[in-house]
Amino acid sequence: MVAEKLTKRLIDTLEYAGDGKRKDVYWDTEIKGFGVRVYPSNLKSFVMSYRVGGKKHLYSIGQYGQLTLEQARELAKKKFGEVADNKDPVALRKETRKHSEWTVKKSFTQFLNRYAKSQTENWQEVERLFKKDVLPAIGKKPIDEVTKEDVLKILDAIVDRNSGTMANRTLAHLKKFFNWCVERDLLAITPTMVMRKPTAEISRDRVLNDTELKLVWDASGELSHPMNSMIKLLILTGQRRGEVATMSRQHYSEEEKLWTLPRELTKSDREHKVLLSAFAIEILDGTPNTGDLFFSIDGETPYSNFGHSKKLLDTLINASRKKDKLPKMQKWRIHDIRRTVASGMARLGVAPHIVEKILNHSSGTISGVAAVYNRYQYTDETKEALNLWAARVREIIRPSDGITETK
Repeated sequence: MVAEKLTKRLIDTLEYAGDGKRKDVYWDTEIKGFGVRVYPSNLKSFVMSYRVGGKKHLYSIGQYGQLTLEQARELAKKKFGEVADNKDPVALRKETRKHSEWTVKKSFTQFLNRYAKSQTENWQEVERLFKKDVLPAIGKKPIDEVTKEDVLKILDAIVDRNSGTMANRTLAHLKKFFNWCVERDLLAITPTMVMRKPTAEISRDRVLNDTELKLVWDASGELSHPMNSMIKLLILTGQRRGEVATMSRQHYSEEEKLWTLPRELTKSDREHKVLLSAFAIEILDGTPNTGDLFFSIDGETPYSNFGHSKKLLDTLINASRKKDKLPKMQKWRIHDIRRTVASGMARLGVAPHIVEKILNHSSGTISGVAAVYNRYQYTDETKEALNLWAARVREIIRPSDGITETK
């Protein structure tokens, strides 16, 4: 390649011009031996070429986009200084990684403590995703030996269990993790470069209509415990899937008709009280008492096989629609139930701040300074709203019953 002074404008226009085998490097005239390597994917990284002991080396300084041209030039000057002192940057990098044993697990622990916990609101979710799918697969592998194929295998396994959206979330978190590793010089190039989402996203605005809600309710009745009752309680309360899965008998007062979620079990990290309607209590009373947890096979372990259960639900729903000569139900997620409950209560005239109180949203109509001073729990209002919604659900699933929820 012809050398010329590198500028941001020039780098942005560079495209791979090789045959897929050779290295495509554009050299700078300002600093000899400094350049930009363009990969077949058109991802770019800053590199430097030098000789130690008569042997030529190509050292990757960092990824363009993670580093600016000015930052890369400064780093190149420092590395050339090491070469002048008879030090080999490539050998030093390898020795540092070998000595420190930078496995994926160790790197992720550092990422979690030094970045995610302070910069990411849902860092617990990031930790959960890695512990469930990433670390068991590549946790012991050296961080600089992780390949794109390794990542694809993890994502494919998640998609295969009918959790496409979760696969997309996992890829997003992996990209942040590997980019952080590049910034920390644990990697030269991230293995997730130019990787696209494994599956198409289902709209987050999805709200089930009354017909669809009845289909979900009826189909859930054909599932086994605990998913049959879980789906119904989700519909009646609008609470989060994971919070319902951990519902404990010790947190439920039958006398007060009250379910109290401890702060450590809520996404919002604060205690949350749900005043259950008679319909919701009817569902709870119908669950087998296998132990402390309502929705558990053994009474001790929260149910978690939602992907399998969702697949069964879809099969039952679409079989019913096929029988009625109707097309398959539009794609939906279990989380759409929560949005459906919120929309349904709004249509019934429930005030937005009451809906948010029921859903235990961390921000919304009452936030900021107002949230600090407004400690009123809206107990009567939330109870009335949940009873109103339960009555509406009865109308949808049993239109001929004519049953009204008691307050």
